Amino acid sequence: MINSLNLRSFIALSPLLGSAMAASSVTYDFNSSSSGDLFDGAGVSGWSQTNSNPSAFGQTFPLAYVSATDFGSGSSNSAHLGTQFANTPDNSDTTLTGSLSSVNPSNTMVASFSMAILDNAADSFEGRDGFSVALKTTAGQEAATIGFSPTAGDNESWDVSVGVNGSTSTAPIQISALTGYNFYIKASHSSTDFLWQGAGGPQVSFASSGSITDLDTVQFISFTHDPLADVGTSANTLAFDNVMVQIPEPSSSLLMILSAGLIAVRRRR
Repeated sequence: MINSLNLRSFIALSPLLGSAMAASSVTYDFNSSSSGDLFDGAGVSGWSQTNSNPSAFGQTFPLAYVSATDFGSGSSNSAHLGTQFANTPDNSDTTLTGSLSSVNPSNTMVASFSMAILDNAADSFEGRDGFSVALKTTAGQEAATIGFSPTAGDNESWDVSVGVNGSTSTAPIQISALTGYNFYIKASHSSTDFLWQGAGGPQVSFASSGSITDLDTVQFISFTHDPLADVGTSANTLAFDNVMVQIPEPSSSLLMILSAGLIAVRRRR
């Protein structure tokens, strides 16, 4: 069983300010999809897939699909991407892209998702593949990226790398197969912070990069499978869920200050 994933929002909404403190956000939890739905074509609303699913003898072999996954607190639908059932004939990358067009880019963006790399250590597939998650601009450029590469000499671990504006560098953490994690990206025009949370523990900042050049044009989030192993030698799958991107209203900070000032005035009276 995968460890419990406890998502916590970075953005606190003050009850004193009501709707004035609301944040623009988009969430994908795949609960509106059914187990077995495919991302190819119009299978999952808001998402697209780069490669068509291979087929043979009248049967389709999915590169990505929706399936129930138990992240430790009960089974729920999540997205699956990888070689559990198929790979492309040319061993090319497959990317799932979710639209963020319903949010309005601003000076700050907070993205989060839960994930686990599924790998059966008892099977005969010894190859290992890589995965990555990226916030992308309208021009298709990677604004912020988190990568997962197989750890050398350890078939059940992946090294984590992070970066902004299309470049990445290795971070000082690793993740293990069959273990659930939450990852977070806090981006602004001054810096980009990467945080993670595993095994129900606290959120921990593990890396910081420079600012995203085109933060105002981020409109997509993508999940990519990189088949590093030869065709037919790996069965790695990235399961992900609870994808959320939030953009605070520009006036939120000012409203919080004004609210605190009003409270102080009332107290002095």
